[in-house]
Amino acid sequence: MSQIPVPGKERAVSGARSVVLTCLAITILDGVDLIMFGAVLPTLLEVEQWGITTASAGLIGSLSLFGMMAGAMLAGYITDRIGRRPVVLACIVSFSLFTGLCAIAPNLESFGLFRLLAGLGFGGALPTLIALTQEYVKVDRRQFYNGVIQTGFPIGGCVVAIAAIFMIPAFGWESMFAVGGLLGVVLFVIAYRNLPESIAFLASKGRHDEARELAQRYSIDAGAESGMALEKSKSESTGSPSGFRLLFAPGYRIATIMFPLITFFGLLVSYGMNTWIPQMLRSSGYDLGSALTFLLAFNIGSGFGMVVITGLADRLGSRPVISVSFVFGALAVSALTLQPAQALVFGLVLVIGFCASSTTGVYGFVGVFYPAAARGTALGLAVGLGRLGGVCGPILTGMIMSSALGADWAFYAFAFAGVAAAVLVSLVPRKNMAASESDVSVEKTTEPA
Repeated sequence: MSQIPVPGKERAVSGARSVVLTCLAITILDGVDLIMFGAVLPTLLEVEQWGITTASAGLIGSLSLFGMMAGAMLAGYITDRIGRRPVVLACIVSFSLFTGLCAIAPNLESFGLFRLLAGLGFGGALPTLIALTQEYVKVDRRQFYNGVIQTGFPIGGCVVAIAAIFMIPAFGWESMFAVGGLLGVVLFVIAYRNLPESIAFLASKGRHDEARELAQRYSIDAGAESGMALEKSKSESTGSPSGFRLLFAPGYRIATIMFPLITFFGLLVSYGMNTWIPQMLRSSGYDLGSALTFLLAFNIGSGFGMVVITGLADRLGSRPVISVSFVFGALAVSALTLQPAQALVFGLVLVIGFCASSTTGVYGFVGVFYPAAARGTALGLAVGLGRLGGVCGPILTGMIMSSALGADWAFYAFAFAGVAAAVLVSLVPRKNMAASESDVSVEKTTEPA
């Protein structure tokens, strides 16, 4: 296999590690923002900040997620024209500024607006980070590293859950958002120094000298997609077939519709529970400290699930692993309606968090299902349109919690969503041409028939 000249294999590992760790740091802060409102929500409701109610809290909880949906949909369009690095840096500036402003919001309307604008930045960063990571690591490890960088969400959630236990009583809920904004400033400096541009983007724009220089700096060889793109650009003219048209070509059009539906149901559970699980369990008789401990358990389970599920999907295939995980999650959620002992609840929430991370496996499934020419567009649609589930989850939960139905029916709703996701995963067409492209070596992630 031909290689781009590099100083050595050790530097190649170091270059890929730098990209992965930087992307992981960004997703950690994304997770901090995602969980932060859920962590402060019981306090906001208890003190009736700005006259907030459970129904309005559900709406506020969904505003940042709606921003993330819009940001994800726009990211692919913008990065195709100006590159991925400037988009990610702009997103960090956006979510840092508006997360910090939440600490000094004068009213509920301003607070909701700041959450919406911060969400635009987070949403725009995620699909770009996934694509950038998969370019810089070895082809046969793309699913696994996709899972690794997305462990940033539960890691960030754990940080928030722990910090909230001590910071809210001592400094008030505002301190959470103030610290989040300051962390964003630090992250911008780190990303500015360490995050590279997409080599494939540079090669596609005819900027071959820049692409080669970047490949040498990060020690990228032809075992990674970036190396493949650079090698291919030596013998072919710039330009590529339309990824959007390929999404609706025979063999792909049904999956193109189904993948956003799967992520819709998966994110409805994940985001709904992340926002409401402290209040839901508190309404079942647990104190605030215990409820925040359950939030911590949910995110610990999610972190393990992200790497285990993606690793198993590499070996056993995405369909059986992801669908079984969704089913087990639905069973665990249903068991919470029995109001078991606190120790058992902790274990059930761990399982639910583990299974809720199945959406990470779905993103990997999208990556290996489509050929490279359509992979970014397909991932953008799955992430962006699937965010509607993240928007609907907190709103639906808030409506149920504010009605006479109560927490049990919210758990039933989550269980239904998990079963629906499992059924849809099992129905994704088995035709997978992603690993049969002539310009990419056969992947170990190819699905079994």
